[in-house]
Amino acid sequence: MTDPITSKYDTTPLPDGDGDDKPSPDHNKNLDGLVPTDKVAWTAPPSFNDDPKDIGSDSGSEAPQNNYTPSGDFKIDPSSLRTAEKSMLTEAKGGVEKYEEVRKKVMAVKGTVFGQGAQTKVTKGEMHTSLASGYDPSAGTHYERNPFADSAEKFAADINPAQERALLQVGSALEKLGEYIALLNHSGQVYGHTDRKSNFPAPPSK
Repeated sequence: MTDPITSKYDTTPLPDGDGDDKPSPDHNKNLDGLVPTDKVAWTAPPSFNDDPKDIGSDSGSEAPQNNYTPSGDFKIDPSSLRTAEKSMLTEAKGGVEKYEEVRKKVMAVKGTVFGQGAQTKVTKGEMHTSLASGYDPSAGTHYERNPFADSAEKFAADINPAQERALLQVGSALEKLGEYIALLNHSGQVYGHTDRKSNFPAPPSK
């Protein structure tokens, strides 16, 4: 008879309990309500020839003063601005697609993927391949809670909120990228609007 084989894998994914390991602050919290669902609103950026919409102002800033200093000469290149904006929009679409793929996967399997609620098939009695009438191969079979399930549920109570925090950070970063692209487009529209309004007034009537 050979000696039993010692597995190189841990019997639990958690650290050995020495009294010092404490659960995370988010232990067993369901944070999926914080995870944003992202999408790209534009298939193509709006034209710079469209009048800009009021995007509001920072509520924490002071009201602007009417003591403006004339600006020096400056140059605007709408073509370069548009090229940069389209490039960022393409990258944003790719990022959102990957983010949504991961987000949906996490939300779909987070309740079982680590072995939570795992059960083991247990067969009692002698099993044979009799062809007798009425033979039921599932007879004497039942399921019991897998010993790994307790550790899996304890692990999931920490890792699931951590995953959701990570998704929140990635999703929020993508949203900020979208806001930046929108501001770039708004800048182009503001310039276009200003350019259209920069004309000589009508001559005075005689």
